[in-house]
Amino acid sequence: MGDIVLVVLIVVAAAVSMFLVSRANAGEKGSLAIIEVNGKEVMRIALGDGQQDRTFKVRGMTGYNLVEVKDGRIRMLEADCRDRICLGVGWVEAPGRAIICLPHRVVVRVTGKRGGKGKVDTVTE
Repeated sequence: MGDIVLVVLIVVAAAVSMFLVSRANAGEKGSLAIIEVNGKEVMRIALGDGQQDRTFKVRGMTGYNLVEVKDGRIRMLEADCRDRICLGVGWVEAPGRAIICLPHRVVVRVTGKRGGKGKVDTVTE
C-alpha cells in the first residue's frame, strides 16, 4: 500500500512541476531554434525576425523531416516516417518546448533569448 501512495505522490509532483514550468514560459517566446540529428547539432535558426521565415528539409537517420519557420514559430510540416507523431505537435515557440521525430532521431528545440544585451541572467554574492 505504501508503494502505491509513493508512486501516486511522485506522479502528482511531476505533473505539478510540468504545469508550473509551462505556465512560467507561457508568455515568453523563444528567439532561437536548435535542430539536432542523432544528438549532434546541425542547424541554428533565429526565430521572430521575419527574415528567417522559410521551409527546409532536415535529413534524419532514416528519412527526412520538412521544417517550417514562420512568425517566430517552428513546426514539422512533413515527415516520411511511419507514425508521423511529430506532425501532431504543431507550432512551438516557447523556450523549453521541443518537437521530436524518434524514427529519424531529429530534435527541434526552442531556446530563450540569445544573449539579450543589458539583461542580467544570474546574480551571485
